[in-house]
Amino acid sequence: MVGKVLLLAAAGAGYVLGARAGRERYEQISGTVGRLWGNPKVQSRVEDLEDKAGDLARQAGAAAQEKVGAAAGSVAGTVKDKVSGGSGGSSSGDAPLGDQHHTRMPTD
Repeated sequence: MVGKVLLLAAAGAGYVLGARAGRERYEQISGTVGRLWGNPKVQSRVEDLEDKAGDLARQAGAAAQEKVGAAAGSVAGTVKDKVSGGSGGSSSGDAPLGDQHHTRMPTD
């Protein structure tokens, strides 16, 4: 539904910007759009869509926060295992964390 509204808005804007009919046609289109936008049914639908978009954004934010928290916990556990030698031991020939090569980045 939102995609259709955006398509119609883009088509209307394109027509207005591309119209060669002059100021009179622009004023006619502008007045029609103003009356349409001021319609109580349209405004009611806009408010409904704004509320729905806000709810979806909050849900997406909560889901992202949960996933980031879970990933951070997993990474922290992995790092802790690597630093402390882990439950699998360090007999696989892995160098301790402090002995690994680090690449320096230029500071300027």
